[in-house]
Amino acid sequence: MNRRELLRNSLLTMGAAAVTRPAGARIFPAGEDAFLELQRADWTPVFLNQQQNETLIVLSEAIIPATDTPGAKAALVNRFLDLVLSVEIEKNQREFVESLEWFDTGAQERYKTTFAKLTDGERTDFLNLVAWPHTQSAWGQAGVVFPGYLHFTRLKGWIASAYYSSPIGLKEQGWDGWAARGTFSGCEHQPGEHKAS
Repeated sequence: MNRRELLRNSLLTMGAAAVTRPAGARIFPAGEDAFLELQRADWTPVFLNQQQNETLIVLSEAIIPATDTPGAKAALVNRFLDLVLSVEIEKNQREFVESLEWFDTGAQERYKTTFAKLTDGERTDFLNLVAWPHTQSAWGQAGVVFPGYLHFTRLKGWIASAYYSSPIGLKEQGWDGWAARGTFSGCEHQPGEHKAS
């Protein structure tokens, strides 16, 4: 089983997506294809800054790389997450940004450059360090839980959920693009036009 299959199976087993948004929050008007909007050539982030967006692109592609199927970059994971984060609750926004910024801080401490500018070998080395829970010892401290694992796990959940919610990720899970239940247009009556029975 490869890494992508493991991620996909883990998500399907859990049966829940890590990406949520507050009830009633509308990102696109009904009937609009959000993925088409995210594909626009003039797209710019609405929540993340440019450096955070670049870090997210590189990290998401490292977690779900292009192989015989498209990776996270082609699935526009960064753009989707930027849009979702723009309407998320403040706690989730803060945690996401803290985790994303930890990758740049960690890369600066270890390699003297940002995460996005690491070589492939440095990136693999860094991800191997954060992908497993462990403790680190420092002068005067014993058994301090390594924070990188928490940040990696948090972002991996967001990234995998975004990927497998995209048309590319859904097709990888077997979706053929056919809307089995057709289009639901909803009630066309204006408020107050319904008769009580």
